[in-house]
Amino acid sequence: MFRKNRITFALSAALLATSAAAVAQAPPAAAAPNPLQAGFQRIGTPPPMNNFADNTGFTPLFDGTLKGWSYDANLWNIADGSIHLTATCEKPTGTVYAVSTAGEFGDFVLKYEMKGTGNINGGMQFRSYVTSDSNVTGGPKMVPAPRPAMPPRPPSAAGAAATPRPPRPAACASPGTAPSKESQAKWDMAGPQADFDEANHYSGMFYEQSGRAVIATPGYSMYADATGSWALAQIADKATHDSWFHKDDWNQFVVVAIGHSVSIYMNNHLVTQIVDTDPKYFRSAGKIGVESESLGDLWVRNISIKKL
Repeated sequence: MFRKNRITFALSAALLATSAAAVAQAPPAAAAPNPLQAGFQRIGTPPPMNNFADNTGFTPLFDGTLKGWSYDANLWNIADGSIHLTATCEKPTGTVYAVSTAGEFGDFVLKYEMKGTGNINGGMQFRSYVTSDSNVTGGPKMVPAPRPAMPPRPPSAAGAAATPRPPRPAACASPGTAPSKESQAKWDMAGPQADFDEANHYSGMFYEQSGRAVIATPGYSMYADATGSWALAQIADKATHDSWFHKDDWNQFVVVAIGHSVSIYMNNHLVTQIVDTDPKYFRSAGKIGVESESLGDLWVRNISIKKL
């Protein structure tokens, strides 16, 4: 009996040792499928929506102060935890910029929140440059597209001279003067912009400062080359675009720039997409900046970027 027990114990020990060695050498068990990964597990199931508040992999460009920005302190300030500007009839600003000093970015995901009041119009510059810089990188300098000639006003009567245009009435009792172009030259920018305006005529549009200007109104997928630009498809009509806009409230924007393709999203909706191969205007990299014009208030916050 004792000998039999010893043999049984020895066999058990050997089996345990062999099992332990097999476990040690066996490959780890496959991890459970990640529901966020693309693949066959998504068939019939909509993908998860992007979480705007998830900043994993992003670098903040705004920390609640104007540190890291170049700007005219007479125009820009911090209000309600945001980069802010006020333009009034008595104190207009004209077209002005606050420029990020974080450097140049080529392929990236840029996100931010923006809101406004009154007739404010502005946007976020990207892949842009300061026009007074002598060393412009990332692409060509913008060449303003010629504006079409305005037709003459019809005469008031046959053979009579054209009727003069009446002066516009003043918007206030003491209209002011905007800062001179010379005073703003160190911040003046040119290049692509994700547009914004409180009336939502152009919010989320791909606009080009000092270049081609309005590529198309929002809601289109565009293609551009040396011969011009045209729409490939309509993404949304005006009523749909308006339904996506948060008037008098914060709007979340995401700009994805990869190579010649730029997509602009507003409040989780694709508003504008463009593939731009025009050698005269396409820029592969540049600076980030906030632009404002017209009258009203502009606020911008939660600006962050992820390089791709």
